[in-house]
Amino acid sequence: MKKIFLPLFSLLSFVAVSQTKKINWQAWGEKPFLKAKAEHKPIFLDVGTEWCTACNFMEAETYTDTTVIGILNRNFILIKADAEAQPDVGARFLEWGWPALIFLDSGGNQLLAFQGNRRPDKFIPILNQFLDNYRNGKIKADNNDFYSPEPPDNSAISQLYTKAEKQLDSYYDTLYAGWGFVLKIPLYQPVEYSFWNARVNKQAHEQKKALNSLTQYAKISDRIWGGVYFGCASNRSWKNAQPEKRSEYQGGVLHNYAEAYLATVDVRWLKEAQLIKSYLLNFMLSKEDNLFYSSQEEYITPDGNPPGIPPEKYFTLPANERLKYGIPPIDKTLYSDINFRIVKGFLKLYEVTQDPKDLEIAVTTANKIIDKAYLSGGWFKTVIENKNATQRIRDLPNDSAQKNVMYLKIQAHAAITMLMLYQFTNDTAWLDKCKKLQQVIYEQLYDKENGGFFSTNLMPVTLNGKRTITKVLTENALYARFLVELSDLTGDENLVKLAESCLRAVGSDKIMQNEERLIAEYALAANKLMKHHLVFTIVTTDAKSVETKQLIKQVQSYYHPAKLMQVEKPGHYPDLGKPTLFVCSKNVCSQPISYSATTKKDIDVFISKLK
Repeated sequence: MKKIFLPLFSLLSFVAVSQTKKINWQAWGEKPFLKAKAEHKPIFLDVGTEWCTACNFMEAETYTDTTVIGILNRNFILIKADAEAQPDVGARFLEWGWPALIFLDSGGNQLLAFQGNRRPDKFIPILNQFLDNYRNGKIKADNNDFYSPEPPDNSAISQLYTKAEKQLDSYYDTLYAGWGFVLKIPLYQPVEYSFWNARVNKQAHEQKKALNSLTQYAKISDRIWGGVYFGCASNRSWKNAQPEKRSEYQGGVLHNYAEAYLATVDVRWLKEAQLIKSYLLNFMLSKEDNLFYSSQEEYITPDGNPPGIPPEKYFTLPANERLKYGIPPIDKTLYSDINFRIVKGFLKLYEVTQDPKDLEIAVTTANKIIDKAYLSGGWFKTVIENKNATQRIRDLPNDSAQKNVMYLKIQAHAAITMLMLYQFTNDTAWLDKCKKLQQVIYEQLYDKENGGFFSTNLMPVTLNGKRTITKVLTENALYARFLVELSDLTGDENLVKLAESCLRAVGSDKIMQNEERLIAEYALAANKLMKHHLVFTIVTTDAKSVETKQLIKQVQSYYHPAKLMQVEKPGHYPDLGKPTLFVCSKNVCSQPISYSATTKKDIDVFISKLK
């Protein structure tokens, strides 16, 4: 996408100082675009998040300036969007970072975009020059149709997989580990893919990539209270990380550390997992709701830390010294997808520890999401609740709006996690919800013409005569992954066809390349579609018997990234008079395996013979 940076000079003819105290922000939707068309005005869109420090500066210093307020209110239709509450908008403008400052025409065409906070003395000339060029017809729309519907890529899935894998591999830093070379982020998705690739595709070097990256993630974590920092280091060596902590990454990296222990039996990874667990339970858990907050800022107060104690220094202090200054503020918004991501992390930890408390945390959290976010239509709203005592910088959709707006991102995270809950609890209610959710998503979001799934059912504007129906690569990849997993567990081959359509719908070179290093979910989903899973089925007449429980525990603690688990009564498999395990690939099943001291060895022997 073309990036435009304007020279900083002022055209005073367009400066209109208003006595209005506030900017007339509107929510993303059809209304502001219709208003822009009726009044022949351009749109200014601010996209950011509550935890974004640059967004906070913009809000506090720029959007309170009377000259800025006057120019914006007089000349633009103004929209403010939250990238977490409205993930389709966040995905579309993600490349600009937060805040993303976007100028659109009334048809949704992008006219100008830039990233980062601008103080009034910098922002006013940008606004004035834009208005001058806009009124004189000097601005053309950017080529920003990365998310517009287009015919699917009908290449073989193996070709799409190879393309995604090569792209991901090109971003791996062989010197310092991690994916990316300047902006270092503890990405959990490529770590999970690397563990899959190492075991399923027998690429031993992939495990080294995962472990080397996790070693770096541990270096940018809070060694006292726990919690991995978001990163954003300014150089390749993982130094100068910003010590803000986002709960999505806690859940993702918790999952990574637990899997690292399963793959290596190295206790240091379990210790790292326990450190993140401790942080989540002690700082990010709402004791009232049994749900997890979204993020923690690095600064002690909104106005900055006390003199002489910058965030980097604060987080080197022991706990008792930190408490003298206070605790950095927490955004207490509760999001469905973030909580499901954390549930998945605790389920992976339970796979390691077999500690009932870890499973209890996962199930309790998931049930609370059901209580507060599961709608009668069979899907999940995005924002569970805003628990902040003070007003948020970025307004959130109200409950009535949430009941009408479905986002694929949230449903995909919910589906993957609920399917995992079914496997670890043997509670078919989770499987039933997965099946119902799959049907609802198909009815609401599937593109009957080109395949794949739209990011949302909220499509407020047209672009070149077409609805701006966003298809996001990562969301379609996540959902394709779920479809393959559900198909392998249930035997529904129609789901495989849907998964293929997901990957082809967003498989063009243009869409893939725009994702840069954020391509791991696609590579994983494509390889799952090619390789499928190993389904571990325990057949028993009494799921609560001691011997059944012993066999379940053995299966749960057996490590293989392609493992899916279920417990069934005899029928599809024969009744052999005792709990019996059958391990099946797409093409062949093992001989019956019973609970014994050699159970895991028997599984190993079967898997080793698979091609």
